[in-house]
Amino acid sequence: MRRPAIVFPETLEAAIEALDARGAIPLAGATDLIRAMRRGELTPRRLVDLKRIPQLRGIRRSRAGVRIGAAVAVADLLSDPVIAREAPLLAETARQFGAPQIRTLATVGGNLCNAAPSADLALPLLVLDARVEIRGPDGRRTLDLCEFFRGVNRTALSRGEIVTAVIVPRRRARQGAAHIKLGIRRAMDLAVVGVAAAVELQRGDACRRVRIALGAVAPRPMRATRAEAVLEGRVVTEAVIDAAAEAAANQCRPISDVRGSAEYRRDMVRTLTARALREAVRRAAKEGE
Repeated sequence: MRRPAIVFPETLEAAIEALDARGAIPLAGATDLIRAMRRGELTPRRLVDLKRIPQLRGIRRSRAGVRIGAAVAVADLLSDPVIAREAPLLAETARQFGAPQIRTLATVGGNLCNAAPSADLALPLLVLDARVEIRGPDGRRTLDLCEFFRGVNRTALSRGEIVTAVIVPRRRARQGAAHIKLGIRRAMDLAVVGVAAAVELQRGDACRRVRIALGAVAPRPMRATRAEAVLEGRVVTEAVIDAAAEAAANQCRPISDVRGSAEYRRDMVRTLTARALREAVRRAAKEGE
């Protein structure tokens, strides 16, 4: 493994300038980066360490919702009071994220920018309608997370751009959410299949709004929009949940690999989508009590 140069910018401007060079790659927790370098999948000339930049840290409320700095460690999601109130699903997901040592190093922005189809944080953030805040040579922009992922380990970032934060909208009334990760082991493993769902109920228990996200069953974390269309505006019954789960299974595009066959993954999407929806509906109904 060739040893790249490492630079330690202390401002966003300096980091953007350092990344606007050929062969430059950002470094945060490095839990995915080091593995990719050892395998020869990445051969950066320069690593740009982002951990000293204050604008990339911290979790706080804003008018737009909850702002999570891109360099916030996954472990910090477990105990933060703002996350517990406004986005408890993120804390639940963080508990299933690797080992404690990995959670301490891995960052929210790094997990998203690696753009693995099985990225743990992608699914809860997709169903919570999160957006990413991006800074680069051409200024600032925000992008819906569902538009951020472009393929396996590919994002919408251009050269020199940095994800500075993730914005999660404020929690809605009568909204419930759930995330189920199926792995070979209970934790410390990539998902074989992941499903998250968020449901907002209106009076009469009809579904006002629903989001369903699938992981490890397509080249990128994906929204199951066909399944969402089955549910929206309808009273949630077992038959409707089963129809939505079938639509999700039909929309995903799994592959076969050492962790599971395409057929197994599709079956698990059907099963786990139904489970996640039932739990999300239960939690939404409880919010209305």
